[in-house]
Amino acid sequence: MRSPRSPLILLLCVLLAPGCGEDGTPTVVPTPTPAPTPTPGGVVTGARTGPTEITFLAAEPSPGATIDGCGRDARGCSGRVRMGFRLLSASGGPVLDAIGFLHATNQLACYRGATGPFELQPGTAREIAIVFDQPDPVCGVPASIAHMKVVLNAPVQTASLQEWAVRYELRP
Repeated sequence: MRSPRSPLILLLCVLLAPGCGEDGTPTVVPTPTPAPTPTPGGVVTGARTGPTEITFLAAEPSPGATIDGCGRDARGCSGRVRMGFRLLSASGGPVLDAIGFLHATNQLACYRGATGPFELQPGTAREIAIVFDQPDPVCGVPASIAHMKVVLNAPVQTASLQEWAVRYELRP
């Protein structure tokens, strides 16, 4: 004897017939994880935390570039990379600063850049620029930059972090 089916289960099985088992129970099919999509310049979006969306817009020089004339360490290329980002917050609020980091393949944060304080309006996109002008002299040259991160230092309703894969080659 078959067990009685609830009208909801029956409706689901009729609508999603290929997704139901023989006994009328819905089967769960895993949703495939989409491949990361490159953003402008071949930058690949990575991990994200927090409620504010941080979107990479552009960079000067473009990601993938080789930056010559850096000297012996990262100080020689200070301020030579500038990036734009779009921020979108549903709640808005004050932001102490946005800090960007460029990490070498050895995971050292070779460059850091920051904005000053600003305010995000609820539901309104805001564009910011970060100049990576604070080098870590420990980073030797030549070096390969492979990772970028932007952190919003703000109250919990706005604070966020976004990571990307990015490529730059630093040369003496």
